[in-house]
Amino acid sequence: MSRKINLASCTAAICGLLGSASIASAQHFRMPDSVVRDPSLPIGTPDAMLPRPTTSFGATTSDGWIYVIGGYTGPPHDYYMEEQQRDFYRINLHDRSHIEWLPNESRIQSCTLEAHDGSIYRIGGMVALNRKHEDQALDSLDLVWRFDPGTSEWTPTTSLPEPRSSHDSTVSGSKIVVVGGWRMDGISGERAWHDDVLIMDMDDADAGWKSIPAPFERRALATTAIDGDVVVIGGISSKRSVSESMDILDLDTGEWSQGPDYPGIAFGMAAETIDGRVVASGADGKVFSWAPGESEWTQCGSLTFPRFFHQIATGPSSDLYFIGGISRGVRPTHMERVQLGEAGSMPSVTVMSIPTPMKAKNRQGVFVHDGWLHLYGGNNSVGQHDFDADNFLSDGHRLSLADLSWRKGTAFPAARQTIQTCMDGDGNAYAIGGFGHDGEVARGWTDGYRYDMKTRTWNDDGPDLPVPRSQFGLVEDEGRMWAFGGLDYDPRREEGDQFRHLTEVVVAEPGADFAYDGLHLPEPRRAFAGAKLGGHYYMVGGMRENFQLVENCRAFDFETREFMEIPSPSRPRLSAELVALDGRLYLAGGSSPKVNGSGLESNRSIECFDPETNTWSVVMDEIPINPRHMRMMPYRGRLLLFTSHVADEDMVTLAFVDPGYQMTSRVGQVPEDE
Repeated sequence: MSRKINLASCTAAICGLLGSASIASAQHFRMPDSVVRDPSLPIGTPDAMLPRPTTSFGATTSDGWIYVIGGYTGPPHDYYMEEQQRDFYRINLHDRSHIEWLPNESRIQSCTLEAHDGSIYRIGGMVALNRKHEDQALDSLDLVWRFDPGTSEWTPTTSLPEPRSSHDSTVSGSKIVVVGGWRMDGISGERAWHDDVLIMDMDDADAGWKSIPAPFERRALATTAIDGDVVVIGGISSKRSVSESMDILDLDTGEWSQGPDYPGIAFGMAAETIDGRVVASGADGKVFSWAPGESEWTQCGSLTFPRFFHQIATGPSSDLYFIGGISRGVRPTHMERVQLGEAGSMPSVTVMSIPTPMKAKNRQGVFVHDGWLHLYGGNNSVGQHDFDADNFLSDGHRLSLADLSWRKGTAFPAARQTIQTCMDGDGNAYAIGGFGHDGEVARGWTDGYRYDMKTRTWNDDGPDLPVPRSQFGLVEDEGRMWAFGGLDYDPRREEGDQFRHLTEVVVAEPGADFAYDGLHLPEPRRAFAGAKLGGHYYMVGGMRENFQLVENCRAFDFETREFMEIPSPSRPRLSAELVALDGRLYLAGGSSPKVNGSGLESNRSIECFDPETNTWSVVMDEIPINPRHMRMMPYRGRLLLFTSHVADEDMVTLAFVDPGYQMTSRVGQVPEDE
């Protein structure tokens, strides 16, 4: 399954609106660095792009549409009217790229949106009375409005007994139920927590709102209805403590009971009911479900972009859509789709093309950290061997994978390409070696640099190599950095000695430079695909002397310090990418020999190696992205593919690939006794 998104037409609007801000409470919870994924459970697929990602907005589903209203886009602890949105639009559930804008004149956040009998109801909410540089004055609302999708008109209905914001609501039968929240007075500054539940029967709207006492005072909670009951989950209490409680209201009797505590972060979460089950998600990125009579929650999926202060919408075929919110300080522009049930056996991919400020077209240094794709250095030409001094770059950029916005990064200390990067256990990135111009010739280098994530600076205290090296493999194991293979190229040496293929394995102890460790590769190998899985470092393909491809593959055991041969994929690969994910290795990109033997061609497939069965399998015959100079990394349970080697000068292409769990067409196996 493949879905392609082109952002060229909407990025100008998106980039002008997005930032790293959140609602006031959002920074109190650190989002997870990664999703620990159970491969048997589904993970969210980036499915569509929101026109303006927000937090604290209203959303509901009706007649095949997701309706979204209002929200906040400004900085934390600093609400002002300019960042409260008037947005009101609907997304077609059958074609999520189809968005229709609807009339709405009011800036608003923290309202709820419910659907009943073909109408859409906007309930309560909060407005900022102040502008950006004025003292904050926040006012909760008691207004309830009804929107008619047929006429596109708003009509006021019976107001709430008191203003209410930071609440939630749900619909059960003909009844709208409003739960939790507080009242803020923008003039006096007073705040009062609500300790009741409001119910209005839409079949008898003239009777107004009925109040039922609640056994709690909480806001930023989640509410949904199931089997005539109202389920209330989590939130923060009037005593400022986060609650994991699940309270259940029987609408017929007005009595309360309790269900099992929610097992995740239950502040600013979202909940919905689908297929007879309550489904909820919070800031940890896990999706849980529960049904009446069960004694505990069950995890039923994960999100690619953990988020809170978001909404969940239901769709056909047991589909759930996760909208808006905030993820690691950034509001995701992706609407994620999760289909309940077991993880899909077939791979799925979402491709998107986005504008870029980068000049580099290939061979950048790259690493992913904290939801950001960091890129530095590289070559500004699409040619294969354009190595003039002005082809090499030092520029640094970083791309938020959640909201697809760019930030200017710290420039690399030198203009280089083909720099190898690895991360240590303290969150530092190390950039080693590479290829660049010295003012006279383009050659290999020995330099090692360290990127400090806290200060966002490059430092020259990284380990240096004993001799220049590029196109090699770099990996960290238990605090030590290892460099395998590669090339020492210097055109100033005499003919026949310009290309030195390095077989010496060098190791850098913490705080020391790389040094020879007494090990050699069994054969020369450069421009290969390498990845660490468990206690082994795997090497696939590459090139050796006289520009010959390396057809065999190796695994290095860090404990025994031995190399062993492993099966080869369907075709040899040059300059491919290898990624460890969920106990397997995924191989993509690079070039392979043509079937007729007349040179090389781009290899567009993804293959998987399973160490337990010692076999390769074809996962995807053709990726929908140019594999030339493509980079691949693991990202929260998925494969992230990236390339800037595209025809348009100002575009890059991203792809999120869920490889599925069921392998197909085994292509090779080495007997156990070899």
